[in-house]
Amino acid sequence: MELKLTERNETRMNNKQRDHYWAKGLVPAAVHGRSIEPGVCFVHTKHAHHWHRGSMFDVTWNGQPFKASIDELQYTPVGNRLLHVTFQLVGKNEKTHIDVPLRTVGSAPGEKEGGMVHLQFESISIEGKPDALPEYFEIDVSALQIGDKITLADLKAPAGCTWYQEDESKALVTCAHIKTKAVEEEAAPEETSAEATPEVESDQEAA
Repeated sequence: MELKLTERNETRMNNKQRDHYWAKGLVPAAVHGRSIEPGVCFVHTKHAHHWHRGSMFDVTWNGQPFKASIDELQYTPVGNRLLHVTFQLVGKNEKTHIDVPLRTVGSAPGEKEGGMVHLQFESISIEGKPDALPEYFEIDVSALQIGDKITLADLKAPAGCTWYQEDESKALVTCAHIKTKAVEEEAAPEETSAEATPEVESDQEAA
């Protein structure tokens, strides 16, 4: 996907300036990379709801083509509005590493026996040239039984890529039995032992 980066002169903006650009669908961004000087720009947020850390784009910067991956997305605390984007620019023949989202595919037999498949991590770090890096990585769970797990060692990195600083023994997907607890509250009858105080009549002798 091609993304247009519009250079800007302001390194800092106040809220009024930011609102002005937001109205045009533009959000401030920063770029950095091994072979470029850091810079600032604007990016259009038309498709921003699909963006995530590691999303890759084709961009042009200073007249040169690059692949851009998202390093960071910042949002407003109220309204979850996109506030700022940081891109890493990479040459097409230059290796880089990104966090790639994980997805599960298939239906686990363990789910039919009362189990639940749980994805332990949202993403995994992969290194490779930009054109080889996937948008997401799928894990097939169609053979997963209750008590089974899938570790990184069970998986093969995408063609032209390697895992980046990852522990191959860590479990990425598990299938565990769903435990249900029936909580019954028994209302115990209240026992009130009220002692009756008999009235004692005393004869008063008139003095």
